[in-house]
Amino acid sequence: MMSVVTPGRANHGCLWGCLAVLAFVLLPVLLAAGYGAWFFTRGYARDPVLQGVVQLVRRDGVAEAVLGENIHLSGIAGSALSYMRGGETGSYVLLLSGSKGQGALHVTARTEQGRLTVDRMILDGPHGDHYDLLHHIAQPKDNSINSI
Repeated sequence: MMSVVTPGRANHGCLWGCLAVLAFVLLPVLLAAGYGAWFFTRGYARDPVLQGVVQLVRRDGVAEAVLGENIHLSGIAGSALSYMRGGETGSYVLLLSGSKGQGALHVTARTEQGRLTVDRMILDGPHGDHYDLLHHIAQPKDNSINSI
């Protein structure tokens, strides 16, 4: 009796199994990185909290005196978000531009059931001045002599 050997398929079971596990582990990381990159480049313009904050700044006389007219959101330097059932809390550093210059707005805001509440809005003006937009006052400049 003679046995006939037929060529079979190459068995790549280990390779495909390892690739499947690697894809399963890396896919959420890649999706999160992609969303983060989109948010920091274009997605922030659609965020309802940021849109509400920018509308508040546009109507603020102090911000208009510091940055000028046509104040708009030109970027986001950073954010920290916390989501809970029914609401979200966020701290943002927004880059704003106007006809007189650029500034950074430090915002802490929360939304509960679709309602926006701003807890803090500090504007760093183009010349290094700080303005509390919620209380409409200029904050004192940092003085290195008084620092410890």
